[in-house]
Amino acid sequence: MSPLPTIQLFFCPLDTNLLDEKTVSIVRSWLSDAEINKVDRFIQHAAQQQGLMVRGYLRSVLSSFVNIEPDEWQFEYGEKGKPRLSAVQYKQTGLQFNLSHSGNWLLIGVIHSKEDASMPIQLGVDIERRRESTNIHSILHHYFSKPEEAALLVLPESQQRERFFDLWALKESFIKATGLGLSLSLKAFSFDLENIVWQWLAINQQEATNPIEASVTDKQYFQISSQVTLQINRHLLDNNNTYHSQLKCSDESHWRCFLGRLDEEYRFAMSVYFQHQGTINDAAVLPNECSERSHSYHGAQPAPVTAKFIDWSNIFLQQRR
Repeated sequence: MSPLPTIQLFFCPLDTNLLDEKTVSIVRSWLSDAEINKVDRFIQHAAQQQGLMVRGYLRSVLSSFVNIEPDEWQFEYGEKGKPRLSAVQYKQTGLQFNLSHSGNWLLIGVIHSKEDASMPIQLGVDIERRRESTNIHSILHHYFSKPEEAALLVLPESQQRERFFDLWALKESFIKATGLGLSLSLKAFSFDLENIVWQWLAINQQEATNPIEASVTDKQYFQISSQVTLQINRHLLDNNNTYHSQLKCSDESHWRCFLGRLDEEYRFAMSVYFQHQGTINDAAVLPNECSERSHSYHGAQPAPVTAKFIDWSNIFLQQRR
């Protein structure tokens, strides 16, 4: 059995005060016309600036893996909008990625299948900022499974908000990994966090020049757990939907789900599906037949994770021309 590739996490601060005319010009020169149009369609100037930073970080991070310039990356989108590399560049590089941003942070997850770019893997990541203004109880009944809701409500009130955002990050990462988006009901799968074990993950440090990072990047470790139990609620899936049928046939042991805490305000989650043989479907990541554990990694095998902070000034070091 081949070892699972490493999941590499990049935490990128979205401090728009770091943008100046020069860096804006450089990043815009990296983007396609479609990306520039999308950024320019944001009504608020701050949203435009953050949109530019997100795309600059992504292209620079990808270029740190292979000899491709930031302006040479080409992207495609799944049926529900999940971004990915073009088929040609994926075959060339073996890179898969996903990204999420919330508040002042962008999270980019990358898997580099160096030896076998045909290995079907799907990755979803999410980062969530804890918000006091969110009315969590009005959301619970509509989007959480009954076991998730019950487990949350028995917690002390002081812990319920933390559990809500932990579950929300996990759910977002899962639907992003499948590529199904909100066409998949958030009640169609659930997570059990009762028995998770926290571990410490070392952070590969860069010298921080951004004041927004000060409270986070002076850390050398943060908490993460891979002991998150996933349950697919198959009776809630639509048998007439091809992708739902594939999910219904899948085995939870093929998934690895992670929950982490960047600090008291931010948490992040990852969901990863590993399948040893077969092809990647446009929107789904699941076996075409209901053969239990067929051609798949066994869920007990851990997937290694690394983490790194990226400073905005360092993304321009990837330019080689």
